[in-house]
Amino acid sequence: MPPERLFRPHPNIVFTRLDATQSALLHLDTKRYYSVNETGAMIWEMLEGESSPEAIAAEISKEYDLGEDEALPYVLEFLGELDEEGLVR
Repeated sequence: MPPERLFRPHPNIVFTRLDATQSALLHLDTKRYYSVNETGAMIWEMLEGESSPEAIAAEISKEYDLGEDEALPYVLEFLGELDEEGLVR
C-alpha cells in the first residue's frame, strides 16, 4: 500500500473512548465491534482530522520516541487492517 494513499473513516463507524487506554469502533452496517488500544485511538482520531499516514507517523514518533521511518510501517499496517475490515475508505 503506497504511503501517499489517504484513508478516511467510513461514515457508518462510531468511535468511542472507553478509558485512557481502550477505545471501540462500531460498524453500524455490520454491527461488529472492534477494540483499539491508545495508539489505535490516536491514529483513528487523526484520520478524522484528515491526516495523511506520514503525518500520523510523525505524531506517533513524537508520542512514543520512535523515528518517523520506524513508525510509518506500523501506521500503514494498522490502516491496512482497518481497510480490510471496511472501517476506512
